[in-house]
Amino acid sequence: MKNSLIILAALAVMGMTGTPAIASDAPDGAKIFKKKCGMCHKIDKKKVGPAVKAMNQDAEMLRSVIVNGKKMMPKYSGKLSAEEIDAVVTYIKEQQK
Repeated sequence: MKNSLIILAALAVMGMTGTPAIASDAPDGAKIFKKKCGMCHKIDKKKVGPAVKAMNQDAEMLRSVIVNGKKMMPKYSGKLSAEEIDAVVTYIKEQQK
């Protein structure tokens, strides 16, 4: 009985600490944007590329441009994972509000 309680307590502690680790594994769209996109894009004004607020607001269109590139913008397929691209799209959409 005592061993069962110890095992249950250990599993409970592992369960409580495991969830935040999984959440922190998600890509940070803001950091990726700053590192990969910030040299050409600003939130409120044109730099080399258009301002985020002036970009197309359709998530699929944004995703397509990031993956395939457009004009001077390089394609990021193979450079960013699908999860990283989704995080950047989410970040862009949040900044457009």
